[in-house]
Amino acid sequence: MTPDSTMIPSGIAPLDDRVGGLQAGGNYLVVGAPGPEKMVAALQFLHAGVALGELSLLVTNSDAEGILGVAKAWGFDLHDAWLNGTLRIIGFKDDFELRAIRSIAPEEVVEELDLLVGPDVERIAIDPGAMLLTGGARSLLGSTYLHWARDHEATVVTTFSVDGGATSLPSSADWLVHATTGRLLLEKRSDGLCQATLSRSVPVPGQREETISLELKAGEGLVVPDSYPSRRGIDRGHIDEDRLLLVSLGDSHASDLEAWASRVFETDVVSEPFEAIAKAQSDARYGGVLIHSPRQRVRDAIQACMALRPLTRAAIVFASDDAVRSTDRIQILEAGADDCLSGGLDFRELGLRIKQSIATGAKPVLVDGSGDRASATAGLTPAESDGGRVPRAVFIEEINRRAASPDLAFFCVLDVTSAAMSANELEEALADQVRAEEGDIVYGGPERCAVLLQGAREGQLEGFLRRLRSQLAHRAGINSESDLAIEVLSHPKESGEILALLGASGGDGE
Repeated sequence: MTPDSTMIPSGIAPLDDRVGGLQAGGNYLVVGAPGPEKMVAALQFLHAGVALGELSLLVTNSDAEGILGVAKAWGFDLHDAWLNGTLRIIGFKDDFELRAIRSIAPEEVVEELDLLVGPDVERIAIDPGAMLLTGGARSLLGSTYLHWARDHEATVVTTFSVDGGATSLPSSADWLVHATTGRLLLEKRSDGLCQATLSRSVPVPGQREETISLELKAGEGLVVPDSYPSRRGIDRGHIDEDRLLLVSLGDSHASDLEAWASRVFETDVVSEPFEAIAKAQSDARYGGVLIHSPRQRVRDAIQACMALRPLTRAAIVFASDDAVRSTDRIQILEAGADDCLSGGLDFRELGLRIKQSIATGAKPVLVDGSGDRASATAGLTPAESDGGRVPRAVFIEEINRRAASPDLAFFCVLDVTSAAMSANELEEALADQVRAEEGDIVYGGPERCAVLLQGAREGQLEGFLRRLRSQLAHRAGINSESDLAIEVLSHPKESGEILALLGASGGDGE
Protein backbone atom coordinates (compact mmCIF):
# COMPACT_ATOMS: atom_id res chain seq x y z
CA MET A 1 0.00 0.00 0.00
CA THR A 2 1.36 3.42 -0.92
CA PRO A 3 0.63 6.67 0.92
CA ASP A 4 -1.38 8.09 -1.99
CA SER A 5 -3.60 5.01 -2.43
CA THR A 6 -7.35 5.62 -2.53
CA MET A 7 -8.87 4.41 0.74
CA ILE A 8 -12.39 3.12 1.33
CA PRO A 9 -14.08 2.39 4.68
CA SER A 10 -13.85 -1.17 5.99
CA GLY A 11 -17.05 -0.65 7.95
CA ILE A 12 -15.24 -1.34 11.24
CA ALA A 13 -15.22 2.19 12.65
CA PRO A 14 -12.22 1.86 15.04
CA LEU A 15 -10.11 0.43 12.21
CA ASP A 16 -11.18 3.16 9.80
CA ASP A 17 -10.45 5.86 12.38
CA ARG A 18 -6.96 4.46 12.91
CA VAL A 19 -5.73 3.63 9.39
CA GLY A 20 -8.26 5.26 7.10
CA GLY A 21 -9.81 2.01 5.89
CA LEU A 22 -8.72 -0.38 3.15
CA GLN A 23 -6.99 0.24 -0.16
CA ALA A 24 -9.54 0.48 -2.95
CA GLY A 25 -9.09 -2.48 -5.29
CA GLY A 26 -7.05 -4.34 -2.69
CA ASN A 27 -7.22 -8.03 -1.91
CA TYR A 28 -7.51 -8.77 1.85
CA LEU A 29 -7.65 -11.88 4.02
CA VAL A 30 -9.63 -11.77 7.26
CA VAL A 31 -7.90 -14.38 9.43
CA GLY A 32 -9.03 -15.82 12.75
CA ALA A 33 -10.14 -18.80 14.80
CA PRO A 34 -13.51 -20.42 14.06
CA GLY A 35 -16.28 -18.12 15.21
CA PRO A 36 -18.54 -15.31 13.99
CA GLU A 37 -15.94 -12.50 14.07
CA LYS A 38 -14.65 -13.03 10.52
CA MET A 39 -18.14 -13.25 9.02
CA VAL A 40 -19.22 -10.12 10.90
CA ALA A 41 -16.17 -8.25 9.57
CA ALA A 42 -17.16 -9.27 6.04
CA LEU A 43 -20.76 -8.14 6.61
CA GLN A 44 -19.59 -4.78 7.97
CA PHE A 45 -17.41 -4.35 4.89
CA LEU A 46 -20.40 -4.96 2.61
CA HIS A 47 -22.74 -2.80 4.71
CA ALA A 48 -20.33 0.12 4.40
CA GLY A 49 -20.34 -0.35 0.64
CA VAL A 50 -24.10 -0.46 0.14
CA ALA A 51 -24.45 2.58 2.41
CA LEU A 52 -22.32 4.43 -0.16
CA GLY A 53 -24.38 3.06 -3.04
CA GLU A 54 -21.60 0.74 -4.19
CA LEU A 55 -22.56 -2.45 -6.02
CA SER A 56 -21.49 -5.20 -3.62
CA LEU A 57 -21.39 -8.99 -3.75
CA LEU A 58 -21.37 -11.71 -1.09
CA VAL A 59 -20.33 -15.26 -1.99
CA THR A 60 -21.38 -17.60 0.83
CA ASN A 61 -22.39 -21.15 1.65
CA SER A 62 -25.62 -19.86 3.27
CA ASP A 63 -28.91 -19.15 1.51
CA ALA A 64 -29.83 -15.51 0.94
CA GLU A 65 -32.65 -15.30 3.49
CA GLY A 66 -30.51 -16.98 6.14
CA ILE A 67 -27.49 -14.73 5.72
CA LEU A 68 -29.68 -11.61 5.61
CA GLY A 69 -31.23 -12.66 8.93
CA VAL A 70 -27.80 -13.18 10.45
CA ALA A 71 -26.63 -9.80 9.17
CA LYS A 72 -29.65 -8.07 10.71
CA ALA A 73 -29.02 -9.76 14.07
CA TRP A 74 -25.50 -8.30 14.11
CA GLY A 75 -26.85 -4.84 13.29
CA PHE A 76 -26.62 -4.68 9.48
CA ASP A 77 -29.95 -4.60 7.66
CA LEU A 78 -29.05 -5.55 4.09
CA HIS A 79 -32.50 -6.70 3.01
CA ASP A 80 -33.42 -3.56 1.05
CA ALA A 81 -30.02 -3.50 -0.63
CA TRP A 82 -30.60 -7.11 -1.70
CA LEU A 83 -34.05 -6.33 -3.05
CA ASN A 84 -32.90 -3.30 -5.06
CA GLY A 85 -29.82 -5.07 -6.39
CA THR A 86 -27.17 -2.98 -4.62
CA LEU A 87 -26.17 -6.19 -2.83
CA ARG A 88 -25.98 -9.46 -4.73
CA ILE A 89 -25.68 -12.83 -2.96
CA ILE A 90 -24.25 -15.92 -4.66
CA GLY A 91 -24.30 -19.28 -2.88
CA PHE A 92 -21.86 -22.15 -3.18
CA LYS A 93 -23.52 -25.39 -4.23
CA ASP A 94 -23.52 -28.11 -1.59
CA ASP A 95 -20.91 -30.17 -3.42
CA PHE A 96 -18.78 -27.20 -4.53
CA GLU A 97 -15.84 -27.83 -2.21
CA LEU A 98 -15.56 -31.50 -3.20
CA ARG A 99 -15.81 -30.68 -6.91
CA ALA A 100 -13.25 -27.87 -6.58
CA ILE A 101 -10.74 -30.13 -4.85
CA ARG A 102 -11.11 -32.81 -7.51
CA SER A 103 -11.10 -30.40 -10.44
CA ILE A 104 -8.20 -30.86 -12.86
CA ALA A 105 -8.86 -27.39 -14.24
CA PRO A 106 -9.40 -25.02 -11.27
CA GLU A 107 -9.21 -22.03 -13.59
CA GLU A 108 -12.67 -23.05 -14.77
CA VAL A 109 -13.96 -22.42 -11.23
CA VAL A 110 -12.53 -18.91 -11.24
CA GLU A 111 -13.77 -18.22 -14.77
CA GLU A 112 -17.28 -19.16 -13.65
CA LEU A 113 -16.93 -16.89 -10.62
CA ASP A 114 -15.75 -14.05 -12.88
CA LEU A 115 -18.79 -14.41 -15.11
CA LEU A 116 -21.12 -14.32 -12.09
CA VAL A 117 -19.41 -11.27 -10.57
CA GLY A 118 -19.27 -9.12 -13.67
CA PRO A 119 -17.20 -5.98 -14.17
CA ASP A 120 -19.23 -3.41 -12.19
CA VAL A 121 -19.03 -4.84 -8.67
CA GLU A 122 -17.00 -2.60 -6.34
CA ARG A 123 -16.90 -4.80 -3.22
CA ILE A 124 -16.68 -8.57 -2.93
CA ALA A 125 -16.75 -10.65 0.26
CA ILE A 126 -16.10 -14.41 0.19
CA ASP A 127 -17.19 -16.20 3.39
CA PRO A 128 -16.03 -18.84 4.05
CA GLY A 129 -12.91 -18.50 1.96
CA ALA A 130 -11.98 -22.12 2.70
CA MET A 131 -14.17 -23.03 -0.27
CA LEU A 132 -11.53 -21.49 -2.54
CA LEU A 133 -8.44 -21.71 -0.32
CA THR A 134 -9.00 -25.25 0.86
CA GLY A 135 -6.18 -27.59 1.75
CA GLY A 136 -3.92 -25.29 3.77
CA ALA A 137 -0.87 -25.98 1.61
CA ARG A 138 -0.49 -24.03 -1.59
CA SER A 139 -3.04 -25.25 -4.11
CA LEU A 140 -3.62 -24.52 -7.76
CA LEU A 141 -7.19 -23.41 -7.05
CA GLY A 142 -6.07 -21.08 -4.26
CA SER A 143 -3.33 -19.52 -6.38
CA THR A 144 -5.69 -19.05 -9.30
CA TYR A 145 -8.37 -17.49 -7.10
CA LEU A 146 -6.00 -15.05 -5.37
CA HIS A 147 -4.48 -14.07 -8.71
CA TRP A 148 -8.00 -13.29 -9.91
CA ALA A 149 -8.84 -11.35 -6.71
CA ARG A 150 -5.63 -9.32 -7.05
CA ASP A 151 -6.37 -8.39 -10.66
CA HIS A 152 -10.08 -7.63 -10.23
CA GLU A 153 -10.93 -3.94 -9.90
CA ALA A 154 -13.19 -4.59 -6.89
CA THR A 155 -11.94 -4.59 -3.32
CA VAL A 156 -12.02 -8.24 -2.24
CA VAL A 157 -12.26 -9.55 1.33
CA THR A 158 -11.85 -13.30 1.91
CA THR A 159 -12.25 -14.98 5.31
CA PHE A 160 -9.78 -17.69 6.32
CA SER A 161 -10.00 -19.87 9.45
CA VAL A 162 -7.01 -20.97 11.51
CA ASP A 163 -6.76 -23.23 14.56
CA GLY A 164 -8.33 -21.82 17.72
CA GLY A 165 -5.03 -21.16 19.50
CA ALA A 166 -3.20 -19.71 16.50
CA THR A 167 -2.24 -16.04 16.42
CA SER A 168 -1.13 -15.95 12.78
CA LEU A 169 -1.37 -17.87 9.55
CA PRO A 170 0.10 -21.38 9.78
CA SER A 171 3.41 -21.91 7.99
CA SER A 172 1.62 -23.97 5.35
CA ALA A 173 -0.32 -20.84 4.39
CA ASP A 174 2.61 -18.39 4.29
CA TRP A 175 2.21 -18.17 0.54
CA LEU A 176 -1.10 -16.39 1.09
CA VAL A 177 0.73 -13.40 2.60
CA HIS A 178 2.42 -12.47 -0.66
CA ALA A 179 -0.72 -13.00 -2.73
CA THR A 180 -2.72 -10.33 -0.87
CA THR A 181 -2.65 -6.62 -0.16
CA GLY A 182 -2.92 -7.29 3.56
CA ARG A 183 -4.33 -9.44 6.34
CA LEU A 184 -6.72 -8.49 9.11
CA LEU A 185 -5.94 -10.88 11.97
CA LEU A 186 -8.78 -11.24 14.49
CA GLU A 187 -7.46 -12.84 17.68
CA LYS A 188 -9.78 -13.81 20.53
CA ARG A 189 -8.52 -12.67 23.92
CA SER A 190 -9.02 -14.20 27.35
CA ASP A 191 -11.11 -11.21 28.49
CA GLY A 192 -13.71 -11.90 25.78
CA LEU A 193 -12.60 -9.12 23.46
CA CYS A 194 -11.09 -9.36 20.01
CA GLN A 195 -7.64 -8.03 19.14
CA ALA A 196 -7.46 -6.90 15.52
CA THR A 197 -4.13 -6.42 13.72
CA LEU A 198 -3.91 -5.06 10.18
CA SER A 199 -0.72 -6.28 8.47
CA ARG A 200 0.32 -5.09 5.03
CA SER A 201 2.03 -7.51 2.68
CA VAL A 202 4.34 -4.72 1.51
CA PRO A 203 5.33 -2.63 4.56
CA VAL A 204 5.26 1.15 4.22
CA PRO A 205 8.38 2.88 5.58
CA GLY A 206 7.64 4.64 8.86
CA GLN A 207 4.38 2.77 9.44
CA ARG A 208 3.95 -0.12 11.88
CA GLU A 209 1.32 -2.81 12.09
CA GLU A 210 -1.86 -1.43 13.61
CA THR A 211 -3.51 -3.30 16.48
CA ILE A 212 -6.78 -2.30 18.10
CA SER A 213 -9.19 -3.87 20.55
CA LEU A 214 -12.75 -4.61 19.51
CA GLU A 215 -15.87 -6.02 21.10
CA LEU A 216 -18.32 -8.18 19.17
CA LYS A 217 -21.80 -7.04 20.18
CA ALA A 218 -25.17 -8.27 18.95
CA GLY A 219 -26.94 -5.49 17.06
CA GLU A 220 -23.70 -3.53 16.54
CA GLY A 221 -21.00 -5.85 15.19
CA LEU A 222 -17.31 -5.20 15.85
CA VAL A 223 -17.10 -1.97 17.84
CA VAL A 224 -15.03 -0.14 20.47
CA PRO A 225 -15.31 -2.00 23.81
CA ASP A 226 -17.86 -0.52 26.24
CA SER A 227 -16.13 -1.78 29.35
CA TYR A 228 -12.85 0.04 28.60
CA PRO A 229 -10.69 -2.94 29.66
CA SER A 230 -8.40 -2.76 26.65
CA ARG A 231 -6.09 0.19 26.97
CA ARG A 232 -3.31 -0.90 24.66
CA GLY A 233 -0.77 1.85 24.11
CA ILE A 234 -1.56 2.06 20.41
CA ASP A 235 -5.30 2.16 21.16
CA ARG A 236 -5.08 5.22 23.33
CA GLY A 237 -4.58 8.09 20.95
CA HIS A 238 -3.30 11.10 22.85
CA ILE A 239 -0.98 9.50 25.40
CA ASP A 240 2.73 10.24 25.54
CA GLU A 241 4.75 7.03 26.01
CA ASP A 242 7.63 9.05 27.49
CA ARG A 243 5.50 10.57 30.27
CA LEU A 244 5.44 8.83 33.65
CA LEU A 245 3.55 9.50 36.85
CA LEU A 246 5.59 8.21 39.80
CA VAL A 247 3.57 7.56 42.96
CA SER A 248 6.35 7.30 45.54
CA LEU A 249 4.87 6.04 48.80
CA GLY A 250 8.27 6.35 50.47
CA ASP A 251 11.16 4.28 51.77
CA SER A 252 14.93 4.54 51.94
CA HIS A 253 15.24 3.87 48.20
CA ALA A 254 12.70 6.48 47.05
CA SER A 255 15.22 9.23 46.22
CA ASP A 256 17.29 6.90 44.02
CA LEU A 257 14.18 5.76 42.17
CA GLU A 258 12.96 9.31 41.61
CA ALA A 259 16.37 10.33 40.23
CA TRP A 260 16.40 7.33 37.88
CA ALA A 261 12.81 7.85 36.69
CA SER A 262 13.47 11.54 35.97
CA ARG A 263 16.44 10.60 33.76
CA VAL A 264 14.60 7.93 31.77
CA PHE A 265 11.11 9.49 31.50
CA GLU A 266 9.45 12.87 31.66
CA THR A 267 8.37 12.22 35.24
CA ASP A 268 5.92 13.84 37.64
CA VAL A 269 6.33 12.71 41.26
CA VAL A 270 3.63 12.57 43.92
CA SER A 271 3.87 11.09 47.41
CA GLU A 272 0.24 10.21 48.22
CA PRO A 273 -2.51 8.36 46.34
CA PHE A 274 -4.92 11.32 46.42
CA GLU A 275 -2.28 13.44 44.65
CA ALA A 276 -1.95 10.76 41.98
CA ILE A 277 -5.71 10.73 41.47
CA ALA A 278 -5.75 14.50 40.98
CA LYS A 279 -2.88 14.25 38.48
CA ALA A 280 -4.56 11.47 36.51
CA GLN A 281 -7.82 13.40 36.34
CA SER A 282 -6.15 16.59 35.13
CA ASP A 283 -3.70 15.06 32.63
CA ALA A 284 -4.65 12.16 30.36
CA ARG A 285 -1.32 12.06 28.52
CA TYR A 286 0.59 9.81 30.92
CA GLY A 287 1.82 6.68 29.18
CA GLY A 288 2.67 4.95 32.44
CA VAL A 289 2.11 5.09 36.20
CA LEU A 290 4.75 3.65 38.53
CA ILE A 291 3.64 2.97 42.10
CA HIS A 292 6.66 2.48 44.37
CA SER A 293 5.94 1.29 47.89
CA PRO A 294 7.62 -0.31 50.89
CA ARG A 295 6.06 -3.46 52.30
CA GLN A 296 4.32 -1.49 55.06
CA ARG A 297 2.29 0.53 52.56
CA VAL A 298 1.19 -2.21 50.18
CA ARG A 299 -2.43 -1.64 51.27
CA ASP A 300 -2.14 1.98 50.14
CA ALA A 301 -0.60 0.85 46.84
CA ILE A 302 -3.51 -1.52 46.16
CA GLN A 303 -6.02 1.24 46.92
CA ALA A 304 -4.11 3.59 44.62
CA CYS A 305 -4.29 1.01 41.80
CA MET A 306 -8.01 0.56 42.27
CA ALA A 307 -8.61 4.31 42.26
CA LEU A 308 -6.35 5.09 39.30
CA ARG A 309 -7.40 2.27 36.98
CA PRO A 310 -10.77 3.75 35.91
CA LEU A 311 -9.25 7.24 35.56
CA THR A 312 -6.32 6.66 33.21
CA ARG A 313 -5.40 4.80 30.06
CA ALA A 314 -1.81 4.63 31.26
CA ALA A 315 -0.18 1.29 32.02
CA ILE A 316 0.31 0.82 35.78
CA VAL A 317 3.40 -0.89 37.23
CA PHE A 318 3.93 -1.62 40.94
CA ALA A 319 7.45 -1.91 42.35
CA SER A 320 8.86 -2.50 45.82
CA ASP A 321 12.40 -3.05 47.06
CA ASP A 322 10.92 -5.30 49.76
CA ALA A 323 9.84 -8.90 49.24
CA VAL A 324 6.05 -8.71 48.92
CA ARG A 325 3.76 -11.61 49.74
CA SER A 326 2.13 -13.42 46.80
CA THR A 327 -1.40 -12.53 47.94
CA ASP A 328 -0.43 -8.86 47.82
CA ARG A 329 0.99 -9.24 44.32
CA ILE A 330 -2.19 -10.96 43.20
CA GLN A 331 -4.37 -8.20 44.61
CA ILE A 332 -2.19 -5.52 43.04
CA LEU A 333 -2.62 -7.16 39.63
CA GLU A 334 -6.35 -7.68 40.21
CA ALA A 335 -6.67 -4.02 41.17
CA GLY A 336 -5.56 -3.08 37.66
CA ALA A 337 -1.74 -3.09 37.66
CA ASP A 338 -0.14 -4.36 34.47
CA ASP A 339 3.07 -5.61 36.07
CA CYS A 340 4.44 -6.15 39.57
CA LEU A 341 8.07 -6.33 40.73
CA SER A 342 9.32 -6.80 44.27
CA GLY A 343 12.50 -7.61 46.14
CA GLY A 344 15.77 -5.98 45.08
CA LEU A 345 14.84 -3.77 42.14
CA ASP A 346 17.13 -3.52 39.14
CA PHE A 347 16.49 -0.24 37.34
CA ARG A 348 17.27 -1.75 33.95
CA GLU A 349 14.64 -4.42 34.43
CA LEU A 350 12.18 -1.91 35.87
CA GLY A 351 12.63 0.40 32.88
CA LEU A 352 12.11 -2.47 30.46
CA ARG A 353 8.98 -3.64 32.29
CA ILE A 354 7.50 -0.14 32.28
CA LYS A 355 8.18 0.38 28.56
CA GLN A 356 6.78 -3.04 27.69
CA SER A 357 3.64 -2.38 29.73
CA ILE A 358 3.15 0.98 28.02
CA ALA A 359 3.60 -0.57 24.58
CA THR A 360 1.39 -3.59 25.32
CA GLY A 361 -1.29 -1.64 27.15
CA ALA A 362 -3.27 -1.99 30.33
CA LYS A 363 -4.87 -5.27 31.32
CA PRO A 364 -8.52 -5.56 32.32
CA VAL A 365 -9.52 -5.60 35.97
CA LEU A 366 -10.63 -9.14 36.77
CA VAL A 367 -14.23 -9.70 37.80
CA ASP A 368 -16.01 -12.80 38.97
CA GLY A 369 -19.09 -14.29 37.36
CA SER A 370 -21.39 -11.88 39.16
CA GLY A 371 -19.58 -8.87 37.78
CA ASP A 372 -17.82 -8.08 41.06
CA ARG A 373 -14.09 -7.49 41.32
CA ALA A 374 -12.21 -10.76 41.85
CA SER A 375 -10.37 -11.18 45.14
CA ALA A 376 -7.04 -12.85 45.90
CA THR A 377 -8.58 -14.07 49.14
CA ALA A 378 -11.75 -15.46 47.57
CA GLY A 379 -12.64 -18.72 49.27
CA LEU A 380 -10.83 -17.91 52.51
CA THR A 381 -12.62 -17.71 55.85
CA PRO A 382 -10.33 -15.68 58.12
CA ALA A 383 -11.36 -15.10 61.71
CA GLU A 384 -10.72 -11.37 61.49
CA SER A 385 -12.77 -10.55 64.55
CA ASP A 386 -10.31 -12.48 66.71
CA GLY A 387 -7.11 -11.57 64.87
CA GLY A 388 -7.12 -14.86 62.98
CA ARG A 389 -7.17 -17.02 66.12
CA VAL A 390 -9.09 -20.29 65.65
CA PRO A 391 -9.54 -23.56 67.57
CA ARG A 392 -7.44 -26.59 66.61
CA ALA A 393 -10.35 -28.31 64.85
CA VAL A 394 -10.98 -25.27 62.66
CA PHE A 395 -7.26 -24.96 61.94
CA ILE A 396 -7.11 -28.56 60.70
CA GLU A 397 -10.36 -28.12 58.76
CA GLU A 398 -8.97 -25.04 57.01
CA ILE A 399 -5.76 -26.88 56.09
CA ASN A 400 -7.72 -29.72 54.52
CA ARG A 401 -10.14 -27.39 52.73
CA ARG A 402 -7.42 -25.20 51.29
CA ALA A 403 -5.30 -28.22 50.33
CA ALA A 404 -8.17 -29.34 48.08
CA SER A 405 -8.25 -26.02 46.23
CA PRO A 406 -5.82 -25.45 43.32
CA ASP A 407 -5.67 -21.73 44.15
CA LEU A 408 -5.31 -21.98 47.94
CA ALA A 409 -3.11 -25.06 48.37
CA PHE A 410 0.17 -23.14 48.63
CA PHE A 411 0.90 -21.90 52.14
CA CYS A 412 3.34 -22.31 55.01
CA VAL A 413 2.69 -23.45 58.55
CA LEU A 414 4.94 -22.27 61.37
CA ASP A 415 5.49 -24.47 64.43
CA VAL A 416 6.31 -21.96 67.21
CA THR A 417 7.37 -22.70 70.81
CA SER A 418 8.80 -20.43 73.51
CA ALA A 419 10.06 -21.28 76.97
CA ALA A 420 9.76 -17.61 77.96
CA MET A 421 6.05 -17.17 77.14
CA SER A 422 2.84 -18.93 78.13
CA ALA A 423 0.75 -20.54 75.40
CA ASN A 424 -1.87 -17.78 75.59
CA GLU A 425 0.76 -15.03 75.48
CA LEU A 426 2.45 -16.66 72.49
CA GLU A 427 -0.85 -17.10 70.63
CA GLU A 428 -1.79 -13.46 71.25
CA ALA A 429 1.65 -12.25 70.13
CA LEU A 430 1.46 -14.31 66.93
CA ALA A 431 -2.04 -13.03 66.15
CA ASP A 432 -0.64 -9.49 66.25
CA GLN A 433 1.89 -10.35 63.52
CA VAL A 434 -0.30 -12.16 60.99
CA ARG A 435 -2.80 -10.76 58.50
CA ALA A 436 -6.17 -12.30 59.15
CA GLU A 437 -7.72 -10.31 56.30
CA GLU A 438 -5.48 -12.26 53.89
CA GLY A 439 -6.48 -15.66 55.31
CA ASP A 440 -3.72 -16.14 57.92
CA ILE A 441 -4.86 -18.11 60.97
CA VAL A 442 -3.31 -18.95 64.37
CA TYR A 443 -3.91 -21.94 66.66
CA GLY A 444 -2.61 -21.95 70.22
CA GLY A 445 -2.20 -25.29 72.01
CA PRO A 446 -0.87 -26.11 75.49
CA GLU A 447 2.67 -26.80 74.26
CA ARG A 448 3.06 -24.94 70.99
CA CYS A 449 1.33 -22.63 68.54
CA ALA A 450 0.80 -23.07 64.80
CA VAL A 451 0.46 -20.30 62.24
CA LEU A 452 -0.86 -20.72 58.69
CA LEU A 453 0.49 -18.03 56.35
CA GLN A 454 -1.69 -18.10 53.24
CA GLY A 455 0.15 -17.75 49.92
CA ALA A 456 3.59 -17.70 51.56
CA ARG A 457 6.48 -19.82 50.26
CA GLU A 458 9.37 -20.94 52.43
CA GLY A 459 11.97 -19.09 50.37
CA GLN A 460 10.10 -15.81 50.79
CA LEU A 461 9.87 -15.83 54.60
CA GLU A 462 13.34 -14.71 55.67
CA GLY A 463 12.35 -11.09 56.32
CA PHE A 464 9.08 -12.04 58.01
CA LEU A 465 10.77 -14.57 60.30
CA ARG A 466 13.42 -12.05 61.27
CA ARG A 467 10.77 -9.52 62.24
CA LEU A 468 8.70 -12.17 64.00
CA ARG A 469 11.61 -13.36 66.13
CA SER A 470 12.47 -9.79 67.05
CA GLN A 471 8.91 -8.93 68.04
CA LEU A 472 8.40 -12.09 70.07
CA ALA A 473 11.71 -11.59 71.91
CA HIS A 474 10.73 -8.00 72.68
CA ARG A 475 7.29 -9.06 73.86
CA ALA A 476 8.73 -11.74 76.14
CA GLY A 477 11.19 -9.25 77.62
CA ILE A 478 14.21 -11.34 76.74
CA ASN A 479 17.45 -10.23 75.14
CA SER A 480 18.03 -13.41 73.20
CA GLU A 481 15.93 -15.17 70.60
CA SER A 482 17.38 -18.53 71.65
CA ASP A 483 14.32 -19.23 73.79
CA LEU A 484 12.18 -19.17 70.62
CA ALA A 485 11.90 -22.12 68.23
CA ILE A 486 10.25 -21.66 64.84
CA GLU A 487 10.03 -24.46 62.29
CA VAL A 488 8.71 -23.73 58.79
CA LEU A 489 6.67 -26.38 56.96
CA SER A 490 5.64 -25.79 53.37
CA HIS A 491 2.40 -27.10 51.88
CA PRO A 492 1.89 -29.16 49.75
CA LYS A 493 5.48 -30.51 49.91
CA GLU A 494 5.28 -31.21 53.65
CA SER A 495 1.56 -31.81 54.05
CA GLY A 496 2.14 -34.99 56.05
CA GLU A 497 4.46 -33.26 58.51
CA ILE A 498 1.92 -30.44 58.94
CA LEU A 499 -0.90 -32.82 59.91
CA ALA A 500 1.45 -34.81 62.14
CA LEU A 501 2.44 -31.60 63.90
CA LEU A 502 -1.15 -30.83 64.75
CA GLY A 503 -1.83 -34.38 65.82
CA ALA A 504 1.14 -34.23 68.22
CA SER A 505 0.44 -30.78 69.58
CA GLY A 506 -1.60 -32.09 72.47
CA GLY A 507 -4.91 -30.89 73.86
CA ASP A 508 -7.96 -29.95 71.89
CA GLY A 509 -7.44 -26.23 72.07
CA GLU A 510 -11.16 -25.69 72.32
